[in-house]
Amino acid sequence: MLLKPHSRIQVFEGAEDNLPDHDALRAALAIRQLAEGLTADDLLLVLISGGGSALLPAPIPPITLEEKQTLTKLLAARGATIQELNTIRKALSQLKGGGLAQAAYPAQVVSLILSDVVGDPVEVIASGPTVASDHNVQDCLHIFDRYGLRAALPCSVKTVLAQADSDPRGPHTCGHVLNVIIGSNILALAEAQQQAEVLGYRAVVLSAAMQGGSPLAVYRSDRHQCHGCPPPVPPATVMA
Repeated sequence: MLLKPHSRIQVFEGAEDNLPDHDALRAALAIRQLAEGLTADDLLLVLISGGGSALLPAPIPPITLEEKQTLTKLLAARGATIQELNTIRKALSQLKGGGLAQAAYPAQVVSLILSDVVGDPVEVIASGPTVASDHNVQDCLHIFDRYGLRAALPCSVKTVLAQADSDPRGPHTCGHVLNVIIGSNILALAEAQQQAEVLGYRAVVLSAAMQGGSPLAVYRSDRHQCHGCPPPVPPATVMA
């Protein structure tokens, strides 16, 4: 990561232990400033991977980073799913939920995405900084109600949600954006299957949607042997 003197590349480090911090906030605000300075003649190339939510924290004022962190931790502790957490993150962020793409408008935006979410929903990966959110304030309130947190919301969060609910512009769109998945569980499984077959195995992908602990792979003997073929090898199970 060492850059040459006078390099035009800037590297920001932050989100230690995959938690948003003030170093990550400083980076997020610098990225927003860069995006807001683009014109219709510019192209913004965005590289996105899992962990982007923690690396790009930019709470909507007057929400503080600490308030957003506390709220996220409370939701996670009460069993909120990653989809629910990201719904809240997007609603309270300047850059998530398509906010980065909106800041870059009217520049064209191309996002190359490494997915860490089963099924590759681009609006969930890193909380979708270049994907317009399809959630509204009522979705957020339902989540807070589900986990008994609505009454404990900070005044700043209530203010931001009220402002979003009354925004006459409505939700923004991302028609100037191209989002491309360049790496995912499905792509990795397909490559692993192909390489296993090159080595002479009969590889079967049982699932690309398994989450949590994986069951033990079950092997069986194939007693059929074709004339002129080498002895069969046990089928290999390729799983996430």
